[in-house]
Amino acid sequence: MEAPYFIERPPPGVAVLPIVVSVPHSGTQVPAAVAAAMRPEIARGTPDTDWFVHELYGFAPALGITLLHARFSRLVIDLNRDPTGHKLYADGRSETQLVPLKTFAGESVYPGTPPDAAEIERRMAAIFRPYHARADELLAELQGAGHRHVLLWDAHSIQRCVPSVRAAPFADMILGNQGRKTAAGPLIDAALDTLSGGAYEVAHNTPFMGGFLTRSKGRPDAGVHALQLEMAQDVYMDEKSAARDPAQAGKIQPLLKKTLLALAAELARLP
Repeated sequence: MEAPYFIERPPPGVAVLPIVVSVPHSGTQVPAAVAAAMRPEIARGTPDTDWFVHELYGFAPALGITLLHARFSRLVIDLNRDPTGHKLYADGRSETQLVPLKTFAGESVYPGTPPDAAEIERRMAAIFRPYHARADELLAELQGAGHRHVLLWDAHSIQRCVPSVRAAPFADMILGNQGRKTAAGPLIDAALDTLSGGAYEVAHNTPFMGGFLTRSKGRPDAGVHALQLEMAQDVYMDEKSAARDPAQAGKIQPLLKKTLLALAAELARLP
């Protein structure tokens, strides 16, 4: 199987900043053997994809930021779920599993018998663990290069309204950090201040506090910080047609750049 991720590094001559942008849900590939077990329309359409998010952050390498993004659909295995099966939230909301059996819309992924434990372990070994290990390696490389503090910025998007999560529409952007546990306070404040300075509605830890990547990577005491940014898809694309909207994307990208640069500056100031 091909590597379950793509890595885009800063080009030669560009100063490397201590940030890795992770995009775990923009992958759309489905291995043939997995697709054969899925409902055909699900395998073809890969619903619940964070469409084009890796492209939205395509500017990152030119800023000196490494971009890591998934090859495979989250319906094959979800890189942002706890592999122990522990739920992310305790408020009764609907959550998809490590290997989803239903989409957010309640559609069954498999027409027959779902993947067994052996198949789930195979996907863990081939996709889940390598992605997480690569994220860890990239962060360790940055620390090894002399950056005392580094940041994983986990980038996501979601439809404006997902009734299975909550009845009300989501804010334009939601910054998650597990109740300020996964990153140092100055980083959280810098992100909120910069994002809120734009023309967008910004929420903090409501209703998303960061998924498994943010929660497992964020170790501020060790100099490794993690923040999740969830974004409503109509902020940067045409949600109804799942099509790119370059004009919308062009409006939000300067704010994302400004935020990441503000975070890089704040990382350098941390003791």
